[in-house]
Amino acid sequence: MDGAVNTAADAPARLVIDTNVLVSALVFKDSRHLPLRQSWQAGRVIPLLSIKTYRELKRVLGYEMFKLSDDQIAEGIAHLGPFIEWVKIDDAVIVSLPKCSDRDDQKFLNAALCGRADALLTYDRALLKLRKRVPFAVTKPETWSEQLYATDDCQMVV
Repeated sequence: MDGAVNTAADAPARLVIDTNVLVSALVFKDSRHLPLRQSWQAGRVIPLLSIKTYRELKRVLGYEMFKLSDDQIAEGIAHLGPFIEWVKIDDAVIVSLPKCSDRDDQKFLNAALCGRADALLTYDRALLKLRKRVPFAVTKPETWSEQLYATDDCQMVV
């Protein structure tokens, strides 16, 4: 698919969003990814999470470097929770996927395939390398936003 995105005006984009991008959108007030959060809150984006991707998000939010209290973590997740579409991973389906060189990142590919994602948004090199070998776009968040702007006649914040 190599970067193509769903541009149907009435269909929200189905996205698997890498943990680092999600953390940025949820935690940092000056994040360049706040428009992404605004997009899922406005119903223009459906964030797809599996149990494994959600567990990783919660674990990363608890990292000491973020210095987040339990209440702050809960508040961050509250900005996402109501908008999540939960993806059940089907082992029979994911066998068709290429293996990611970083085994910890395979869960994002699995969620994207089983969730019928339009795109997986990431900065991870191991995932980006696979973009031509999977049936959904694997791209950086900025690239995805630029493509959406280029295919949409109205100004849309993403």
